[in-house]
Amino acid sequence: MRRHRGGSAARRCGARRVATWSIAAPLMGVLAASCAAALAAAGDGEPTRAEETAFREAVDRVAAAVVRLEPIGGSAAELGGGAEAVPGAGPTSGLVIDPAGWIVTTAFGVPADMQRVVVVRPDGVRLAARAVGRDAARGLVLLRTEPLSDTPSLEAAARNGIAPGQWALGIGRGWTHAAPNVTVGIVSAVDRAWGRGVQTDAATSPANYGGALVDIRGRVIGLIAPLPADTAGMPAGTELYDAGIGFAVPLEDILAVRSRLEAGETLEPGILGIAYRSRDRLNGEPVIGSCRRGAPAAEAGLRAGDRIVALDDRPVERIADVRHGLGRRFAGDVVAVTVDRGGERRTMQVTLAASLPPWRRAVLGILPRENDARGVTVGWVVPGSAAAGAGLTAGDVLETAEVADDADGSKRVDLEDVRTLAGLLGGMEPGMRVTLSRRRGESVEAVTLDATPGPADLPADVPPAADIDPAGRFTGTTTVVPLGGAEVDQPAIAVIPAGERSRGVLVYFGPPHGRAVEAEAEPWRVAAGRHGVAVVIAGSGEPDRWSRGDMVAVERAIAALQSRTAIDRSRIAFAGRGAGGAFAWLAAERIQTPVRGVAAWDSGLPRQASVRPAEPGASPWVLLGQGRGDLARQIEGDRRRLEAAGITVGTLPVNGDALPSEDLCGWVNLLGLL
Repeated sequence: MRRHRGGSAARRCGARRVATWSIAAPLMGVLAASCAAALAAAGDGEPTRAEETAFREAVDRVAAAVVRLEPIGGSAAELGGGAEAVPGAGPTSGLVIDPAGWIVTTAFGVPADMQRVVVVRPDGVRLAARAVGRDAARGLVLLRTEPLSDTPSLEAAARNGIAPGQWALGIGRGWTHAAPNVTVGIVSAVDRAWGRGVQTDAATSPANYGGALVDIRGRVIGLIAPLPADTAGMPAGTELYDAGIGFAVPLEDILAVRSRLEAGETLEPGILGIAYRSRDRLNGEPVIGSCRRGAPAAEAGLRAGDRIVALDDRPVERIADVRHGLGRRFAGDVVAVTVDRGGERRTMQVTLAASLPPWRRAVLGILPRENDARGVTVGWVVPGSAAAGAGLTAGDVLETAEVADDADGSKRVDLEDVRTLAGLLGGMEPGMRVTLSRRRGESVEAVTLDATPGPADLPADVPPAADIDPAGRFTGTTTVVPLGGAEVDQPAIAVIPAGERSRGVLVYFGPPHGRAVEAEAEPWRVAAGRHGVAVVIAGSGEPDRWSRGDMVAVERAIAALQSRTAIDRSRIAFAGRGAGGAFAWLAAERIQTPVRGVAAWDSGLPRQASVRPAEPGASPWVLLGQGRGDLARQIEGDRRRLEAAGITVGTLPVNGDALPSEDLCGWVNLLGLL
């Protein structure tokens, strides 16, 4: 058998042009003949009757264990509406793993706010079922109903025997209880979604989430489920279902935690509680940037600057390796984390947690200056801040820091660069005391100050503006350029100030209107020049709405901007008005480029927004404009939601229809505040 080529033919037949097979109907013969023709063409005329027979026998072994599930009532997500695939909104599938009445399905079909569903057996008999346990890490739910004596016993495919290229058949029953829908493809990859799933190109959809992915021998590879692709900006997992990319959670993994689910447990993802120095979430070196105070990593003795070299004695080379190592772990699991600390290897036993203590950003009140020398050079001090009170001034060089910690004692850290100080502050809380070694000229002395919460609203004073004459007029120059390139149909427009220094970036999304034009740059030129910030004005691919394609265009625009001027990736912000404000949040959430600030006015958060708990180096500073009537109430609700997650939220002063360009450009510079 030529698996890959046969798999391609099967995909064309089963997963693309013929979406489902209706087994146990005359149509089966027609579809089988169609698949046979495609397989023969792809396989250079080789016989395929054995494969057809194997497909039927594989489906027959499992089909009776796949049931239709119908929701009772509705979920909160369904009431929100607006999404292409809404959890709990319609029938889906489930897999009977034990005829005693145990069924496993997905949280997409049975969301957290839905406890009961109707099970429809293949013979049409309807039974009530209730949710007993949940695997929140993989989005699974264990249901209990009456005994299902006619269902077959399942054989799980050995996880270590699943390999790319082998046949994969998706079996669901969401369309109708009377016959399963079957799709054909191959296993595309294993250990996807951070080790939680197997990838297949057999067509998957919300109707067969909870169904079975089986091999050609009828062994169950896993449960079809929407697993998130967070690094690709797809946090829900449903975004890929019609793109030839589907996932299944290995049945072996599900059975391994069955007893815990039967006992009513909710298995939460295991959290270590660290942030990394690298902004490359995949290939970056796994050096710890900060450890959250009270988090498992900090409690076990890990600290900023440690380089993770192994998890449970398995070597790791990049951040993705660490995420893979933790992906299949649950809260309460113990992991051996080996780190390199100053050339010495240490191993700590870390008990993973389900959640972390609320994090609030702590700052000293300084903006660092670019400096190739060792240490952190102070560029500007916020008036009235802790740094100002301690006497720090522009030009001071900070060489070491010592944090007083009642739990662990004092820790002295050499400040190699700005990232070291940022990581140290990420592990601190407002009110904690830090002693800095300050060099001023030839003099070195210790200064002690207490960290304070990061500002929410814009300070009255911002970093000094550039190229301003005594009358306050901007005298510098800016250049307006299109950020075009290959595969860019609607290039963005950029306002770039003169000068060689590394600069922050503000991406602006107005109401969708199609291609951005040079005239839109005019209101930004003075503010961009005064504050030394590059402003990107994005256009929309369609005249009346923002779309996912526009997110890709923004990524390309930022890359094109970097080829023209040096940019500081710790100071990138998105801002928007109306529909552009809602899109600014979604784009900041889903693109690869880390976005440190989001400002929106005449808009609340979009329904699809996922507000995650604040994390050091990963959570934006948010500015919200005020609204009127229902919009004002929505904005206030959004503010409370963000603040509950520990995210810093301030108010953006907006005056009528005027663009708040001065405030926004000054704010971008403050994103680097330490």
